[in-house]
Amino acid sequence: MSAMTKYLEMHPSENISLKDEVFFDSFFRRNYQTLCYFAFSFLKNKDLSEDVVQNIFIKTLNESELYASEDHLKFFLYKAIRNECINELKKNEVHSKILDKIGALFIDDETDMLGSIVRAEIYQEIISAINSLPEKCGIIFKLAYIEHMDNNEISEKLSISVNTVKVQKNNAKKQLREYLKHLYPIAVFIFHL
Repeated sequence: MSAMTKYLEMHPSENISLKDEVFFDSFFRRNYQTLCYFAFSFLKNKDLSEDVVQNIFIKTLNESELYASEDHLKFFLYKAIRNECINELKKNEVHSKILDKIGALFIDDETDMLGSIVRAEIYQEIISAINSLPEKCGIIFKLAYIEHMDNNEISEKLSISVNTVKVQKNNAKKQLREYLKHLYPIAVFIFHL
């Protein structure tokens, strides 16, 4: 019997399963984007990253594994996604050099994985802050800083004046500075706030 199994038996109220539909729905909504970002840090392909994360969720749902806590489940998913990303890279010979580098890093140094996890968690906080912006403000911010559209393109797409775009971008920056003040140096680096 593994140490985790013993722990779970001693703490049954903490057992977490993705088979609980309410928990799964909440957990998936809160973590899907972050896990995709984590996969993207390896694969550099958005669609493939989303496929990997979805496949890992499906595999995890089909197992009857119990997890000691939400953090334990997240760590399991990070590790499974990392392994699946390495497998995807193995399938593609073009990426074989990258695979060798990734393999060497993870064999010798698990801290790189932890760095990727930290970046993914910070990304989740930033995305949550962006999603909490008022609707119009959030749309304009995403178009400007995520889709890299200029003010004129946004103005045309949304049928609003360039001045309105500028005002909404500034409002978004002010609100994000407040929401992300604990991450402000990182947010400045990413979005040039």
